[in-house]
Amino acid sequence: MTVVIAGPTGVGKSELAVRIAESADGEIVNFDSIQLYRRFDIGSAKPSPEVRARIPHHLFDVLDADQEFNAAEYARAARPIVDDIARRGKLPILVGGTFFYLRALLAGLPEMPARDAVLRTRLRKIVQPRLHRWLSRVDPQSGRSIAPGDRHRVERALEVWLISGRPISSWERPTNDAIAAVKIALSMDRQRLATILDERVEDMYRAGLIEETQSLLERYPESARPFSAIGYREAVAVIHGKMTTEEAMNETRRRTRAYAKRQMTWLRAERNVHWLDATDRDAAFAAALRLIEGES
Repeated sequence: MTVVIAGPTGVGKSELAVRIAESADGEIVNFDSIQLYRRFDIGSAKPSPEVRARIPHHLFDVLDADQEFNAAEYARAARPIVDDIARRGKLPILVGGTFFYLRALLAGLPEMPARDAVLRTRLRKIVQPRLHRWLSRVDPQSGRSIAPGDRHRVERALEVWLISGRPISSWERPTNDAIAAVKIALSMDRQRLATILDERVEDMYRAGLIEETQSLLERYPESARPFSAIGYREAVAVIHGKMTTEEAMNETRRRTRAYAKRQMTWLRAERNVHWLDATDRDAAFAAALRLIEGES
């Protein structure tokens, strides 16, 4: 059995996953696309070294920022880890917020054209709003489901269309070899969550997000994918004098709230999801354990 802990950013997924792992002899497997990258710690809300020392954590700090990585590669990396955890008699607990990666792992991805470096270079020269308008014309379904600011997925969808002549949304997923999972999703009153998210943004800037970003820019090119992530893009703008810190914090708050809303929309469309109210963390933990024990 595999357990998924999902929900909008800031709702308490990581804390619940650690408590379950400690109680049910589990190990945590990350499906957050930014937490995969080394040194991108503050802006991704990566679990602290102390927390990761308590329970085995997998697929954190496994990539450098200038490495390309996509959902298919994530699934290929995560599947043997999940299988190995289960083979050792432990409970695999998938935790994160990049649900496209989660879907790739649990349900698989269609055999689509491989990445084309030359084509990607051409697409990178086009400004983001124009790229998304182009995608919306040639593949309306993907245009609706992919956020305008998610440049990596927009580029991939256009790349598949340009190479194959088919929208990425038309490719069929495999019907076998799926991973059965107990999917637990955390929810919270929207206004309460918004308050938590705003405080979280303030904490990140106070903890040194801009300084962390400055250090990362000395190692990696600004075009590296993680620099487009929420918080890092705004920190880069501050470093280049394009935003004040207050403007960056406000934009980070706005993007974080929008991201949480998209995550909830995605989860509500998923089937067989067990929803738990995260307001009372002890009650949510007890309910999650009952669900897991009921499936054992």
